[in-house]
Amino acid sequence: MAGGKAFLEGLEARATLLLEKEGVTVLDERTAILLMLTDRLGSMLAAAKALGMAYSRAWEAVARIERVLGVKVVEAKRGGKGGGGAKLTPEGKELLELYVEECLKHLRRPLEAPSAGFKAPALVYAGSHDLLVERIVGLLRSKGVESVEVAWVGSSGGLALLMLNEADVAGVHLYDPASRTYNLPYLPRYWLEGRVVVVRGYDRELVFAMREEVEDPVGELLRGRLRLVNRNLGSGTRVLLDHLLERRAIEEGLDSKAAREVKGYGFEAKTHLDVARAIARGEGDVGLTTRWAAEQYGLKFKHVAWERFDFVIPRSRLEKEGVRGFIEALLAKELREMAEALGGYKVPDEIGKVIYSETPIKF
Repeated sequence: MAGGKAFLEGLEARATLLLEKEGVTVLDERTAILLMLTDRLGSMLAAAKALGMAYSRAWEAVARIERVLGVKVVEAKRGGKGGGGAKLTPEGKELLELYVEECLKHLRRPLEAPSAGFKAPALVYAGSHDLLVERIVGLLRSKGVESVEVAWVGSSGGLALLMLNEADVAGVHLYDPASRTYNLPYLPRYWLEGRVVVVRGYDRELVFAMREEVEDPVGELLRGRLRLVNRNLGSGTRVLLDHLLERRAIEEGLDSKAAREVKGYGFEAKTHLDVARAIARGEGDVGLTTRWAAEQYGLKFKHVAWERFDFVIPRSRLEKEGVRGFIEALLAKELREMAEALGGYKVPDEIGKVIYSETPIKF
């Protein structure tokens, strides 16, 4: 190539296709291939691995499609040596077929998926983000369990992936206002009764974090005087925050919808550290997060609750080596020492013990 255009050498033009609804992207080529591989391999985890996509990103892409279209596109597949997996629903198949047809019509080429050599990881954790879970994964890896897949998809996302037989352990901290208890009331909502056990985890302190001390963060949010940094949809922290906002709104004679109209409600942070970081940068004024995260950024904080962070495990995965290693890490002296050093955590005597099972379980 002559002159100063040598930098253009090797560039190739390639068109792609987007399916949109009312200006919102529903399906792009990579996500279409994800759906194709999920149905072919019977596992969204395997499909994500084949594409080099983080499992949490794959799950988010599917959740976005379902949210926009209002239908399920991926569902659990029962049976099989591995205890099931995932497959496309009839609606998911129709969506994929439409994309393939549009590819041929507009791009004049078929939709091609890569060949997928897939080796299942020793452990798949899906659920709420937590610092101690990160430390547990570190303990596992230090003991030779290298292939640990982690998906920070929130407590609800973790239970949904258990329902799809796509995860080994889900970390959850979902508060149920009706019973004023954590986690167990949510099992029937995901058709997990009798299919799982719940192992006691630990307690962690939730706080309202802020740059400047505020006596009544909930009231100030409802009055429009503060901007919220929210957590992602499906997270246990967001479930609790919604409850706090709605309860106060009703107490003050406001419509419960006012809880979702506070400034910044749509500003979502994926982890607790992301919440604290955004507040420290001035991107918001207040957020519900862990005490530890608030302290890392030197923020003021106001105590809200000690919440239960437990672990839900499919009965069919209890003998899996990675799962047994996870439970051993829960019981390890190192974890208790870490929790005590961090602050904002409490380790109960019953950590690692089964607190829900329809039949007796012994480790």
